[in-house]
Amino acid sequence: MKTLYALCWTALTIAGLVSCKKEENLDRPLPVGLGGQTWTSGPIDEWLMDSLTMPYNISVKYRWDPWELQLDRTYTPPEESKIIPAMSAIKRVWIDPYNEETGSDRFMKTYTPKQFVLVGSVQYDFGTVILGQAEGGNNIVFLDINQNFDKNYVTSLKRMIHTSHHEFAHILHQTIMYPQEFKTISSDLGLDGYTATWYNVTNKQALANGYVTPYSMASYDEDFVEMVSNMLVEGKTRFGELVASADEKAQQALRQKEQIVVNYFSQAYNIDFYSLQTRVQAALNKLVPPPTVEESYGFDKTYATASVNPANAALLPQSAPFLSAFNTSATAVAAIPNYGLTLDSLALITADATTAILRMYVRQGTTTFAADYVYDLSKDANGIYDLTYVSANGNGTIIATAVTPLLNYFENNQFGLSWYADPSVSIYPRVRFSSQSAPGSYFHALLLP
Repeated sequence: MKTLYALCWTALTIAGLVSCKKEENLDRPLPVGLGGQTWTSGPIDEWLMDSLTMPYNISVKYRWDPWELQLDRTYTPPEESKIIPAMSAIKRVWIDPYNEETGSDRFMKTYTPKQFVLVGSVQYDFGTVILGQAEGGNNIVFLDINQNFDKNYVTSLKRMIHTSHHEFAHILHQTIMYPQEFKTISSDLGLDGYTATWYNVTNKQALANGYVTPYSMASYDEDFVEMVSNMLVEGKTRFGELVASADEKAQQALRQKEQIVVNYFSQAYNIDFYSLQTRVQAALNKLVPPPTVEESYGFDKTYATASVNPANAALLPQSAPFLSAFNTSATAVAAIPNYGLTLDSLALITADATTAILRMYVRQGTTTFAADYVYDLSKDANGIYDLTYVSANGNGTIIATAVTPLLNYFENNQFGLSWYADPSVSIYPRVRFSSQSAPGSYFHALLLP
């Protein structure tokens, strides 16, 4: 009986299958990533093949593929016009310097990741911006290829090159680990250690604790690769200026980390790090020549403020005529009865195309006040600045008589502008304002946004 039941069930099943047979048209487009995307190789693909795929076995994926990215994020595909310029910059400022330093392309062929994934937009996480990612040394995702996050071409380009050096340094230390003592340098000096909430740390706070960037505080691995990438992309002079701006313990921590990085590259990979650093800087400066002062300073330019601090003689040495006007004014300000004031510094701010504000910072105890003097600003065809005094705010009126030497200095001189420190090698862009009537009279200023 059981056998008969089984045979009947089988027969019914087969009959059911036959009776449910249905013809379907399966000629539909397949999903992207599963055979649903086809294209014809073009000039971009040929350039990538010749420049990266054939010599280094690096495939570059720039056509949209969501499976390469986090599915819970929103991204923008890269613009095709940005592909070759971006990859050319990375090759020239990342790959080529290593080839030159090691004497062949063997080192980079060995250690470069085997796939680049290009994304047009950035990724946002917990209020932070992600500009690149790496996975196990095989894949680097470059974000913001469209350069919309930072529309300034130079800073956007440097961010991307920083990402390449950052992620490559991860590959190097995952291959040969850096010395363990690197991990405790800051904490051994009594400074703050690593934190999961690094995104709440400012640049100034990170530097004060011996970290080159806030992201360096995320972990010791990130600290190490941020040191490597910042030292290479910023250069020896710029990095030195950054270290010098920190206090003694932070300087000690940064210099110890710097020495470990230099020794690591020498001992692990037989690479002279400082020589590599020079090559990276040369490649970067050739790729992006420094802008002129006229392109950098002024209303609606990168920098609108020229800050002058005579107390910082190492960074901003001043001429004797300017120091005479400043010191005479500072002495007179201190002598104003019943106030207890100190003249600390000043700034020349371009408020608009025809207006400049000479702002003097005056300290009373621990409180600093701004004494503002408004000037009409004109600039001739040769870029010569001329200032004509207009008015003062309340604080400016109080100390106006005392600072007359400074007010006269700015009104009675016409100034030509030139770079004092090469902005391509200095982290602090510094400019010289030179008197046209008295060439030996000038002042130096630090340019700020």
